Amino acid sequence: MKVIKPAKLTEGATIGIVSPSGFSEPFGLGQAINYLRSLNYKVVLGECTKNVTRRGFSSGKDEHRAKSLVDMFANEDVDAIFASRGGYGAMRILDLLDFDIIKSNPKIFIGYSDITTLHIAIHQRTGLVTFHGPSVEGYAGSNPERDPATGKENIDRALELLSRAEPWGKIDNPPNGMLLRTVVPGKARGKIVGGNLSMVVHTLGTEDSIDTQGKILFLEDVYVSEYDIDRLLMHLHLARKLQVTAGIIFGQISKIPKMDLPRPSLEEVIQDTIGCLKNVPSYSGLCCGHGAMKLVIPEGVNASMNATNPSLVIEESPLKE
Repeated sequence: MKVIKPAKLTEGATIGIVSPSGFSEPFGLGQAINYLRSLNYKVVLGECTKNVTRRGFSSGKDEHRAKSLVDMFANEDVDAIFASRGGYGAMRILDLLDFDIIKSNPKIFIGYSDITTLHIAIHQRTGLVTFHGPSVEGYAGSNPERDPATGKENIDRALELLSRAEPWGKIDNPPNGMLLRTVVPGKARGKIVGGNLSMVVHTLGTEDSIDTQGKILFLEDVYVSEYDIDRLLMHLHLARKLQVTAGIIFGQISKIPKMDLPRPSLEEVIQDTIGCLKNVPSYSGLCCGHGAMKLVIPEGVNASMNATNPSLVIEESPLKE
């Protein structure tokens, strides 16, 4: 399928905020909206973000969340779409989305966590390049007890990158980020795809089963134990999704629950499930996903990785002028 690139973010652009998964915490969301407006961006809110439409664990009924997302793509006045947060519920709206409208109205779409489901489905069904990166609610500028003080830094980084219609080059961890460590040495090139490990696994057996053939696959997760990670990676292994990749980047696993049972370390799990793939270069430690520092990864563009001296380079512009 032909790759479609959205237009870059420009000064004074209109940003639409949608909630296709969970209901957003109002304090962080309100501060983020005000911050975007202070930077001279116009902000338009989807129904399930603007109104109290909460339903169970989601921000509203499935049909309302689906309509809000599609309407934002169809709105000619909206230049980019930011997810308010992750949570759960994106899978429930896949059958309700009009992918023809999304394909006919390409624009920036950014989010992470549960939004991984939408990244995979949108890119594979339409060819649109999307962006795995921070959600809006995580800003919480003056509420560090609620959200990390890096929230503003994450949003600023995303806005700067989304304004660049050129190859992004090397994607580095921030200076206070994790150490990158080699799992299997080597180099690889390919289109980069991935996101939240649990959500990637949940696509298996569906119409939107992630295509990893010849791709650089990046993975991250939260609230999963070493046991869970081993099970999820083994599922991908048995589905033959890991063996066919060009390379694998294992990101941060955040808030690992404590277990009383004997268990291997995270590093041992990675060695057993990814390190066994001797022909697939891999490394760990990229600050993407649920950690305090959230890098932006464009999904569906050409990239290269060096697992011997761990690095990731975005070789192709993910945006057009």
